[in-house]
Amino acid sequence: MMRIAAFGLFALFLAFFGLHAAAPPPPQQASFDCAKASHPLEKTICASPKLRALDGEVAALYKAKLALLFDKQGFRGQQRDWQQILRTRCAGKCDAASVEADYTVQRNSLRGFNEETWEASYKTADIERLAITHVDARQFDFTLTRDLDGQILCKLPADDGEAGAIARFTTPDKASWSAGTCRIDFTLERDKTGHVTEIAAVASPGCKRYCKANQVLSDNFTPANNWVASNQ
Repeated sequence: MMRIAAFGLFALFLAFFGLHAAAPPPPQQASFDCAKASHPLEKTICASPKLRALDGEVAALYKAKLALLFDKQGFRGQQRDWQQILRTRCAGKCDAASVEADYTVQRNSLRGFNEETWEASYKTADIERLAITHVDARQFDFTLTRDLDGQILCKLPADDGEAGAIARFTTPDKASWSAGTCRIDFTLERDKTGHVTEIAAVASPGCKRYCKANQVLSDNFTPANNWVASNQ
């Protein structure tokens, strides 16, 4: 009797302090309301717990990447293309295995997707590129290259073992990087909707060591991303 009473008191103690075993998390749901599913693709997804989870995961990854990337318009276009192709293939009857394969490829693509390219346009044949790899919302890794018919005119970081260039935001629209006497300030220019349309890079005189002759790294860059849907 004493053992039973002691066990009862222990159970009461656990319940009181919330130390009972945690309930398993609910299964991940689709990104849309399955009660309103009408398209064959939606019905196929809702009929499979695995596809519902994949749809929810892809939607969450897309939302997270969209928050980081500067060229949101181009990235939205890629996602729209992917969804439209998938819906077109399922316009009549959907094959669950094919849908799963498409979703798996898109999920894996989004997991490793942190890069975008911006270019400065010139009347001459030389091109300057700003390649950005997003680390998180506060900083991004970048390279700046300027070339003319395959000849490198400017390159940062240089090919001498120099560490990568990490720009850090000081305000939501301004970031900077510096090493020694070289400093580069980035300013994001936005339209009325908040979409980034241009990135202005201003390099200090000390950055000339990354260029040949009288070339410079300062310029205004516009999106140059050719993102293609993973199911094309």
